[in-house]
Amino acid sequence: MASAEETKARVLEAFDTLFNQRDYAKAAEFWSENYIQHSAHIPPGRDGLFGLVRAMPETLRYENHLILAEGEDVLMHGRFTGHANPRPWLAADRLRLENGLLAEHWDVLADEPTEAESVSGLPAIGAAFAQADLPPTPGLTASSLTVEEARKITAPLYEALNQPATKDVAALLAQAALPDYRSHHTNEEYLTRDQLAEVFKGIGASVPDLRWTVQDIKVIGDQIVVRGKATGTPTAEFWGAKPTGKRFDTMAIDIFTVRNGKLANAYHVENWVGALQQMAVERVAADA
Repeated sequence: MASAEETKARVLEAFDTLFNQRDYAKAAEFWSENYIQHSAHIPPGRDGLFGLVRAMPETLRYENHLILAEGEDVLMHGRFTGHANPRPWLAADRLRLENGLLAEHWDVLADEPTEAESVSGLPAIGAAFAQADLPPTPGLTASSLTVEEARKITAPLYEALNQPATKDVAALLAQAALPDYRSHHTNEEYLTRDQLAEVFKGIGASVPDLRWTVQDIKVIGDQIVVRGKATGTPTAEFWGAKPTGKRFDTMAIDIFTVRNGKLANAYHVENWVGALQQMAVERVAADA
């Protein structure tokens, strides 16, 4: 078993790697694949934690003020700064390690109090109080993203969906989305940016005249909600169906999260069943 000092050093390195360096590949070496999350603020599992950090501003930082270790149990007292809230977060974390990996987590988070709010008259962490009426981090407030900015951010992605066979899809997606972008087609499953580019190309090969237009767009904090319209006439097999020469006109909903001016992740749904019904298709599998 590792010594207390070795355990503390490993946990501090893990937090620095994930929260400060944002090196997700290296951070995966510290967190168990079966990571158990008890926090009320963080989605379950290792992917839930990493996904939350991906969605946070690049200015997010963790600073530790105290760490204690006994066996494979670790207690930490620290502060998170650089997020979109007006105050730093005070964090009390308990971690359980298993075979040297972070396996289970509990926490308590609270806004750092100002001197006027402190009944004890002493700082809750460190040697100084939080600033009174500290303004939100510039550019990270809920109202900072306008509809016009949202249109500009998402425009390259939708450009890639208009006749994809004639476009540099990978370059357009790189313009719109971060390298670690995740496009979720279910609540759990997702495609990377490169995988999504291949899907766009595949659709474009089957539907050469594909047209994707934005019908409505809303902004909620750092999220963009888009109602889109997809039209086209397949000339090759499309979602397992033979082409019939008939056109489809269907709806799509995309919910994007923005980080540092680019798309960080998306959850989307398209009414492809309705599109196939419009084309009165015969399923390829039915002919097998």
